[in-house]
Amino acid sequence: MAKVRFGRDANIILVDVFIKNLNRQKIVRMALDTGATYTMIPWEVADSLGLQPELTREKIETVTASGVEMVPIVDLPVVAVGSSEARNIRAIIHDLPTRSFVDGLLGLSFLRHFNLNVDFEEGFFELIKT
Repeated sequence: MAKVRFGRDANIILVDVFIKNLNRQKIVRMALDTGATYTMIPWEVADSLGLQPELTREKIETVTASGVEMVPIVDLPVVAVGSSEARNIRAIIHDLPTRSFVDGLLGLSFLRHFNLNVDFEEGFFELIKT
């Protein structure tokens, strides 16, 4: 079980997410987003992990601030928040605007592997393996 603290007055829940592909790993600052179907990582992270999203044939439509875009979808072999780990997580590759203050989104493709308990009054969330 992972327990992650956040500011009680926060407008966004920030979380450091560990991603591993083969012998490459990266920690990505993400926003917890229960409204996102997929976890989202930026192109730079996908490249540094050796995922080669530009070669994937699988793409999906996503709605962005600038309209609807086709984005590649990949499998992330290992994704972890604290001690809570899930494998083969579907993720889309897309860069968020620079003023987002986060690099990606931690969406339902990861969260559905856990029971998610969010305590806004105390300022923490827990990921409990199902």
